[in-house]
Amino acid sequence: MHFTLKQLKYFVSVVEEDSIVEAARKLHVSQPSISVGIKNLEEALDQQLLIRHHAQGVSLTPSGRRMYEKARELLRLSEELEQNSRTENELVSGTIAIGCFESAAPLYMPKLVAGFKKQYPDITLQLYDGEQHELMLGLHRGRFDLAFMYDLELGNSIVKEALNAPHRPYALLPASHPLAQQPSVTLKALSQEPMILLDVVPSRNYFIDIFRENGYYPKVAYSSPSIEMVRCMVGRELGFSVLVTRPRTDVTYDGTHLAQVDIEDQMPASTLVMVYLRNTEPTRATRLFIEYCRQADLSAQ
Repeated sequence: MHFTLKQLKYFVSVVEEDSIVEAARKLHVSQPSISVGIKNLEEALDQQLLIRHHAQGVSLTPSGRRMYEKARELLRLSEELEQNSRTENELVSGTIAIGCFESAAPLYMPKLVAGFKKQYPDITLQLYDGEQHELMLGLHRGRFDLAFMYDLELGNSIVKEALNAPHRPYALLPASHPLAQQPSVTLKALSQEPMILLDVVPSRNYFIDIFRENGYYPKVAYSSPSIEMVRCMVGRELGFSVLVTRPRTDVTYDGTHLAQVDIEDQMPASTLVMVYLRNTEPTRATRLFIEYCRQADLSAQ
């Protein structure tokens, strides 16, 4: 018995989704089809690849772990072969799964997607936003082809390319606050005010460390994983915040006004980077998107 690419696709999807149910939903096929496909794959290879846990997903056997990496590579080569078999005059097609750090996604991704789709309308872009650890996990599990995040606490298993110049953090204040009328503020002055903390990793640690490394301790009054919630709470004069991402408007969702004020103290800047796995060869469609992003002008954002 021989295995098929469809069986490999079922297997890889189950591993990446950690669930037969979610893999079936992602691939738009029935759960029994997934189960039968993987069973036939195991029989063809004469190896058990997955351990099924009732109501708790699946886990890989040692053989399954080795097979997963080989299966991903075979599927990538299959897609590459299909794309390369087209004549030079045919349009490039394919699908790219892209993860983006959630606070930066609205500011950068729409511009990149809109520009890229004008050049390559037949390439499908699937967008996902999340916290950095979710994006890194998605990369390593093969859920994403590449991801966008800030250059903070990144490991050596990825290739990273800067997409804009390093950005210094700034203070976000209610427009009516006395400190908002100044050209710049100090961490000492901010440490006397209640802080609204953007509570996502690694941003949380980054913003707290900015104060601690300069000998101050912020008084965190509220925290939220949503940058717009943080902005709205600042707008309601509940405190200040420190951010890196700079939305182009000083008006919050609920109509209050904000001020972005530079911080005088020395502190590490942060850079938006594009990342992908070091030991994985991107598909042709992904390489085109990477090259487009290299040429894109994100410096003004």
